[in-house]
Amino acid sequence: MMDFTTLKKELLPLLTKAEKLRKRYRFFKVGNAFFIAIILVGFTSLPIFMYTSSASYLKWMSQLSQAHSWFSFQTIMVLYWIPFFVFLTASQNLKNKYKGAEREILKTLLKKTAPEFAFNENLQITSKEIEASKLIPSYLQVNSSKHHTRPKVHNLNFGLLSGKIRETSIKMGDVKILNQSLYGSYLMYIPFFTHFMLFSTYLRPWLSKKHSFEQTGSSFLGMFAIMDFNKKFNGTTIILPDQLEKKVGYLAKTIQQLNLNRDPLVNLENPEFEKEFVVYSTDQVEARYILTPSLMERITNLKRKVNKPIMLSFKENKLYMGVHHPYGFFSLNDSKNLTTSNAIELFYEDISAAMGIVEDLNLNTKIWKQ
Repeated sequence: MMDFTTLKKELLPLLTKAEKLRKRYRFFKVGNAFFIAIILVGFTSLPIFMYTSSASYLKWMSQLSQAHSWFSFQTIMVLYWIPFFVFLTASQNLKNKYKGAEREILKTLLKKTAPEFAFNENLQITSKEIEASKLIPSYLQVNSSKHHTRPKVHNLNFGLLSGKIRETSIKMGDVKILNQSLYGSYLMYIPFFTHFMLFSTYLRPWLSKKHSFEQTGSSFLGMFAIMDFNKKFNGTTIILPDQLEKKVGYLAKTIQQLNLNRDPLVNLENPEFEKEFVVYSTDQVEARYILTPSLMERITNLKRKVNKPIMLSFKENKLYMGVHHPYGFFSLNDSKNLTTSNAIELFYEDISAAMGIVEDLNLNTKIWKQ
């Protein structure tokens, strides 16, 4: 790869152009998210208010039915909906222009740093591939026929980078995953669960520095990679971030064993690995066969290297990997100035780390017997 300082100088005209669009897009995007947050707060709080204060609610409705109160209510709605549609339209138009400039930067960067890889902005990691990985849990068995299966998850983002690192083929995509199966499950019949889900998915960016507005409404945002694995397995082994154990310690194992949406829990003998991850598998013996001490160490080191939540699954002869990126994988951090901040450096580091996954996990070394 070429020197980054030289590369950034070459990208400066594109960054300057994108920065002008970014400022305008960011203003209207945040404004649009604010208007959506207002209506969602009202939507989530009204049923609770009706349930806990039915007498007050009936009194409020009675007052609203009066002519002057109804006129005031209509005025408030007009003052809300007109600016909302202005911000919505402007943010969508500016988003298309900004994303176009962002793609120019990405293509130039990839041409310089990974000329052996092919990038196609119109292709994506498919719903079928995401479901095959088993990394996104399913809460409901969707009706299907022999000839057609309705996808439970949907990828809203496009962009696919594919190539070969020595003998290992790999493709990486920018994904924003919606898991619709959850919203059709029995969980939605639990009182206020729907409101909690709306609050959790749409309002988190306002309450947490770890979430961006790009994550709004999604269950996963970031990189999704599919790599060749030189051994065909009979079962499925899944590795997920073990946030639960970090919070509740030994109790986590008991709770994890009660996870009805996953295969049986696999207990391993690597303390450092188990601090970071939890493993589920359809075959305990096969899981231990895959996760050798060397591979567990490499996965742990990879997680520390990328410094982001990662998840992996081994199925058939493929290794699937998801890496959480709060602004998307093929996207710059639009909260930072593109010419004066380290936004392009971080973007470059993310691409470089993705290109190094095959070597980091030593996938070209044939250590498994066929």
